[in-house]
Amino acid sequence: MPTKETAAFVKSFFEKYYQKLYNESKVLVSLPKVPEEMVAEDGNSDGWKVWKLIPSSVTEEQLSKLEQDLGVRFPDILKAFFTVYHHLFEEPIGRNAIDRPLTGFDHAYNESLVRCGFLPFTWDSQHYFIRCMDLQNMPDEHACPILEIDHEEMFDLIFDAEEKGESVSREAFMKHLRPVADHFYDYLNGVYEGRIE
Repeated sequence: MPTKETAAFVKSFFEKYYQKLYNESKVLVSLPKVPEEMVAEDGNSDGWKVWKLIPSSVTEEQLSKLEQDLGVRFPDILKAFFTVYHHLFEEPIGRNAIDRPLTGFDHAYNESLVRCGFLPFTWDSQHYFIRCMDLQNMPDEHACPILEIDHEEMFDLIFDAEEKGESVSREAFMKHLRPVADHFYDYLNGVYEGRIE
């Protein structure tokens, strides 16, 4: 599990960001089914509800299995990101609902990126760029920059390589990835401050 300091940082981020969005009426969701445990209040008669943060039920065992399945080691900050709260934030955070844990991560996942050492975790707010963490400098999570890639360019690279019976190389991806933040801590601060969308 994440260290107490890392978990405290992520907890503080989620709470401050939720309050900021709540003050702007941006925590209303209209989903086919908002998990009852996550409903803070009914928003209006059109089916919109105000959701709330609830402690995450994602376990260390679940994350360990996911790491094993993917063949990567998650940075401490990413473990905290998944295990502190369940939430229904939109991108650039992504959802982690109680009934569908790690939804945002699953939505951004791409095997080709992971194979090359890039761990996708969400999309940008316009749903155009996939955001990922460069794991090349692990275990130093402060040296793991956050990058993004245009999803159309990414899929073009993958399809072109597959037609040749090849895989996309890390170097080929690097030509299309652009920096977003120095590391995940900077990323979360940037989202809260509104400089990363």
